[in-house]
Amino acid sequence: MGDIYATKITAVLSRKGKEARLAIEDNRFHVSGGGQPGDKGRLGAPGFSAEVTDCFRENDVPVLAVRLIEGEPAQGMPVEAEVDLSRQELLSRMHSGEHVLSRILESRHEGLEVYKVAVAEEETAVFMRWEGDLGWDLLFEAEAAANEVIASDLPVSIRLYDPAEAQSIEGLKANWNRLGNEPVRVVTIPGFDCIACSGTHVSSTGRIGGLLVTAYRGTAPDWEVKFTVHRERVLEAYSRVLRVLLRKVSCPLEKLEKVYDRLQEEKQVLSRALDKAKGMLALPWEAHRVGSKTLSVAVLPGFLPEMATPSLKALTESDPLSVGLVLIPSGEGQGGNFTLACGAEAGIDLRRFLKDHPELGARGGGAPSWVNGVTNAALPAEWTEALKSGIA
Repeated sequence: MGDIYATKITAVLSRKGKEARLAIEDNRFHVSGGGQPGDKGRLGAPGFSAEVTDCFRENDVPVLAVRLIEGEPAQGMPVEAEVDLSRQELLSRMHSGEHVLSRILESRHEGLEVYKVAVAEEETAVFMRWEGDLGWDLLFEAEAAANEVIASDLPVSIRLYDPAEAQSIEGLKANWNRLGNEPVRVVTIPGFDCIACSGTHVSSTGRIGGLLVTAYRGTAPDWEVKFTVHRERVLEAYSRVLRVLLRKVSCPLEKLEKVYDRLQEEKQVLSRALDKAKGMLALPWEAHRVGSKTLSVAVLPGFLPEMATPSLKALTESDPLSVGLVLIPSGEGQGGNFTLACGAEAGIDLRRFLKDHPELGARGGGAPSWVNGVTNAALPAEWTEALKSGIA
């Protein structure tokens, strides 16, 4: 995992169950900051063991969040500490990769500003503001440029400056409102990037590894881009899925996008046709009179629940005292779906009804006058009997 060093617990700041917050002497765990999570690792001693799950700063003191495995922590207890250096190295690669990608995006597109990052082990998220139209072509170009910088194996340096000195550094990107009067930690890639940052980084860009943009979302001006440094592994996974997909749709790679667009158009056409059909659908209601109220039940094997919605809504709106039930058996004797509704004057809380009748095995949610979900009781007789007693 990493180098083991001797230290001691200087304070037990809190303890709740197996979770505790500790301070240790000579803390070598990197604290969270700059969009990067804190280090993980372990603490150990004879009769004591704890997993370090995070490291953060509290009142200017590094604090370890730990999960206790064995024994009790105590102030002054000598322990061995071990930082998970493999994870720290991975986060360093991710964070340096973020600096490279962000710098390329900001330098090539006027007005684009990265304002937040979320460094993680699998995918790192970059949040930016830009009035332009972000798209894959732009991101593919940025990805290629980032990998050129990585292949150039440029040195990455980290140095502390006093605030006055830091403000004189030409081209330094920093959030001065957040830095205050503390020393400024500056990460520099000579001739390429210079930024104030509290995270960990690689010693040269070549150690980042292959960078791959995996996703983006948003609308102008708020965008989120995700990338990974597990380029080869992720591309291999994409390749496997893509080859299976190409076989299923029976088309060459260069036509896949057009096939997808055509399928989306066909889906929209079918969706519009289905919406029209819903409004014209007359359900086979079986009516039961219960006092002054009418209970109507429709059993629809093979239907989609949403197809019955307009008819059920029309039923309860036309008769404020009515109760309507739609059952869609699964066809395998294993229950099915249900939708239950009542009119405005029926005086029934359908959520309470489901709680009062556990024999129906109904699981779902909704409002007092409309509930839906799945049920173990797909036979109409089971529901009819329960509803008659509930209505009465």
